[in-house]
Amino acid sequence: MGIEFDPDDVRQHLIEQDKKHGKNTIVEEVKTGDSVSEEPVNSLGKASTFYNNPPELSAASESPWKLLSFDSLPSKGMFYPKDSELLLRSAKTKEIRHWSTIDEKDPLDVREKINFILNSCTRFKIKGNAVPLNFNDFLEIDRYHILFRIYELTFFNQENKLFANIKCKNDQCGHINRTQVQSKNLKGFEFPTEVMKWYSPEERCFVINSEKLGETLRIYMPTLGSEERIRQKRKEEIGISKEDASSFYRHAKYLIKDWRRADSRSIGDLRMNMLDWSENKFLIIHKFTDFLEKNRLNQAVSICEKCRTQTESHIFLGGSFTVKDIFIISAGLDELI
Repeated sequence: MGIEFDPDDVRQHLIEQDKKHGKNTIVEEVKTGDSVSEEPVNSLGKASTFYNNPPELSAASESPWKLLSFDSLPSKGMFYPKDSELLLRSAKTKEIRHWSTIDEKDPLDVREKINFILNSCTRFKIKGNAVPLNFNDFLEIDRYHILFRIYELTFFNQENKLFANIKCKNDQCGHINRTQVQSKNLKGFEFPTEVMKWYSPEERCFVINSEKLGETLRIYMPTLGSEERIRQKRKEEIGISKEDASSFYRHAKYLIKDWRRADSRSIGDLRMNMLDWSENKFLIIHKFTDFLEKNRLNQAVSICEKCRTQTESHIFLGGSFTVKDIFIISAGLDELI
């Protein structure tokens, strides 16, 4: 049986090593009162967190894991289980090597490469629960923000800056701003005020008690896992079902509570149940999920250099960087050598 370490002693030791060697001083978002401020963090957060492949308890300079504040995510952590904990590390050579083979013209390959990075560079669990979560439990709206936080850890000294060409939306200006894209100016999602009154902090989802329907509806924010199960089900039906199921699959991802239980049979049952929905029930779910769909942004925010107008643009449009550039330095060969 191995030696057991007291978590508080370990954490204090690592903090002291941080200060001594000047390591792990990254900018982390810390919640202060009702506002979020940025200040240097000299510790590793909770060094006592372990997962399937627990990092060895070694000198602070060898500990790569950083605790991420859920407040910094587009979801604000509202839809994850209570007491969840998310750690990130930088991408290593083997991950970047695999990323370099990405085919940007193939959406499935892009998704696979992103999932590979998320799976390798994150540790996600509920404190006190021995069963770890994984990247499939990430909300779809948080995916790119988490990816960019890994990118920032990988290129800690900004060796690989990503720039987007964002045109000012002021018609009288129209200036093209070359804006550096970082996690702090990513705009991944905005919760519409129309639906937030139904958010349940106890159930971590939207709970709609409808008197007209005489039932309670629950809307869940889609996870990467639930979206993947939906894609698998649709793939099964190619060439088999002649019925257009686009409407069902558009709504189904918002009706799955746990992707682990969403197998082909349960999704098929959900589809059959949908056929029995009343018109009013369908309209409620359609309008509710439509609000959520329209607020999935993945945009970068830019302040115009000339007129100071705030403008948003999709991070991969307008002559900007590509997905591949996130982990592949775009500098010229001479600069690299």
